Amino acid sequence: MSQIRNREGWNAALLAGVAVVAMLQFGLLPLLTRLNGPEAALFVALAALTAPLHYGLMHETMHGHLYGSETADRRIGRLLGILLGLPWETMRFGHLAHHSLNRHTFDRPEALRPGQSRAVAAAIYYFRLVIGHALSYALLPLPVLLPVGTTQWVIDRSGVSPETEQLRAAALRTFTNMKRRNAIRLDVVAIFALFGVALWLWGGSWPVFACCIAARWSVLSLLDNAPHYGMPLDSGLDARDTTMPALARVFVMNGNYHGIHHHAPQLRWHELPGAFAASGAVAEGSWFTALLRQFRGPVQLDRA
Repeated sequence: MSQIRNREGWNAALLAGVAVVAMLQFGLLPLLTRLNGPEAALFVALAALTAPLHYGLMHETMHGHLYGSETADRRIGRLLGILLGLPWETMRFGHLAHHSLNRHTFDRPEALRPGQSRAVAAAIYYFRLVIGHALSYALLPLPVLLPVGTTQWVIDRSGVSPETEQLRAAALRTFTNMKRRNAIRLDVVAIFALFGVALWLWGGSWPVFACCIAARWSVLSLLDNAPHYGMPLDSGLDARDTTMPALARVFVMNGNYHGIHHHAPQLRWHELPGAFAASGAVAEGSWFTALLRQFRGPVQLDRA
């Protein structure tokens, strides 16, 4: 019981921290003070550096781990998603597809296809690496505003092939579910409304708010494929575990143990270090090295 209270205390403290940053970002800060250039840059940096923590809490709700209550985790997750500008239901679908269909067609951005121009591949890859991944999660929910009968047509626009059949079937089931679809619609409207209010509150300093959003999306895009970069097409549940200073691990919610998480997604974030130690697995370099490795660009991937 004490362990549960301690875990919930940690989660509550981390939620409070991201809530404070979000309130400042969405308009409280310009009401409290007028920022000069260096102060604005520092706040943008704070928004960027806390993005992994914000997403990490959202990630816990996707697996039902934050408080163990489906209703509470869903509500908290949706609120966290709105504050990121990334609806929870679509983020959750993408993340669970990443678990069940690891390295699927849309889950290997660094893969250089046979005969593909390296220059073209690099342009697409670096855009996705720097901000494109998060941007796609911001834009992909928009078609749910259309009638539900358009869902199959929208999904087919992503490409019809035997390799994507399972993913397309899962997407059709998910996004024709009216409960989920209406939740996404509500979240999209909330995002537009909240962002509109924030721009109004920031007034002439609105570029600071815009830079905060762009910086957060950029960080999340950089993190997305880092544990998988360059791994075989058939790597299955495998992903890299990396090293990171203990204090820093809190701010990524032990996301450096990505391999352990893939093999045991039932574990909560605070259980991952112990599971890694017990597994006998060896870390594959540092978390920061894994991030930088991605800048090598597109690579030819093979099967193990």
